Amino acid sequence: MSSSKIIASTLGFDQAEISEYRYQSTRTSQAIYAIGNFYFACSKRKPKDLVGGTWEMHKDQFFASQNKSILWLSQAL
Repeated sequence: MSSSKIIASTLGFDQAEISEYRYQSTRTSQAIYAIGNFYFACSKRKPKDLVGGTWEMHKDQFFASQNKSILWLSQAL
């Protein structure tokens, strides 16, 4: 399952709809999505891209853990 699909499934979005929230796709080392006042990324390690505040694990890891990944979030400053 792709990171976009994990984020979409966790947040209740359609996978096609989540692409509209992609954050500066050419300026980050991995896919980051800006939704509301938060940034989301999905990977095994904490993202290195400095967007928003400190990266923290999202409370709901259901879809991420099934795909051996971690869902991260960062609050917009």
